[in-house]
Amino acid sequence: MAGNYKSHYKAASGVVYANQGKSRVIAIHAESTVAGTFDLQDSKGSQIKFQVAASSGADIYIGELGVQFDGTISASMPADGAGLTLIVG
Repeated sequence: MAGNYKSHYKAASGVVYANQGKSRVIAIHAESTVAGTFDLQDSKGSQIKFQVAASSGADIYIGELGVQFDGTISASMPADGAGLTLIVG
């Protein structure tokens, strides 16, 4: 899968990556002005959940195998000021 990575950024809750097939999230960068939970979902439901502290962020490297998502990837974020970048392969 080397070289087939793309980054997708979203500044508020909603669709992060519109996709018809399967994809794998291999890394995540998230930041928020308030404490709360980020929740990444696909057609099967919630796949990844993590929390951040107020005025903080998270850098998560999952690895080349990643977490498989089926179809569109959407995210719920703790606030409208939050941001999320996914590295998808």
